[in-house]
Amino acid sequence: MYTINRFSQLCKMSARMLRHYDKEELLKPAHVEATNGYRYYEKSQLETALLIKRLKEYRFSLPEIRTILQTSDRELLTEWMHSKILELSSEMNRNRQIIAEMQEMIEIKVNLIQGERRSFDISLGMRNEKEVLSQRLQINIADMDKYVDSLYEQAEKSNIKLLGVPSVIFLDEAFTPDQSDIELMIPILHKNDGDASRKWQIKKLPPTLVATTLYIGSYDYIGYAHMALEEWIDGGGYKKDGPPYETYLKGPECDCPEEEFVTQICFPVIKKSQAIDA
Repeated sequence: MYTINRFSQLCKMSARMLRHYDKEELLKPAHVEATNGYRYYEKSQLETALLIKRLKEYRFSLPEIRTILQTSDRELLTEWMHSKILELSSEMNRNRQIIAEMQEMIEIKVNLIQGERRSFDISLGMRNEKEVLSQRLQINIADMDKYVDSLYEQAEKSNIKLLGVPSVIFLDEAFTPDQSDIELMIPILHKNDGDASRKWQIKKLPPTLVATTLYIGSYDYIGYAHMALEEWIDGGGYKKDGPPYETYLKGPECDCPEEEFVTQICFPVIKKSQAIDA
């Protein structure tokens, strides 16, 4: 048997890392002295240690590695490898996009420190009463398009005629991309009597005064439009009267660059004087 220090030399892992793998149940020592807690490893465990190193280089997470070590199904391992290849390929494409964007910023001499804050045209108007197909969800925000497509499919199956593009209300107090609490809504023109579903509902939105603006570009910088609206509302003697919502007039479904995405942002508002009177 080998002491943990000697085994760390053989597999080129630190003793600290080996202790962590023991805790994560990836590579447990073959023997632990009861009196002093010294860890000892067998010759056969070197293969496992080197496999863990290789899988980490392949960007597998520790829970994924644990699952791989526990299976003898080669077909399943091949599926995981293909899945990881797709994930890494997507990441490479994203990195190429980032590099191209950085090069463009250098070429056009964008102020990288201060950035660029654009101006927004803000209007105030009454949103008419309308019926919408609504679904409350807790999702990874990256999967939004999948749920929008699903709601369109459900509407078609239920013979509900849609009128317009999707909107989303973000209900979280803070940004939680992995588990966002949202309400997805699509205006409808016609519904069948008796339509019901545990997944979605048809609801009527009352007439509401809204402050609104259009934002053109990547969703990464949409926060500037929200800030402009909030500043306008506060400075104009109004008060927010509910969570804001975004309506996606042009997005990924148009197969266009992110710079051409068009989003309408609306804040329900009331006059501050009305809020005091109420």
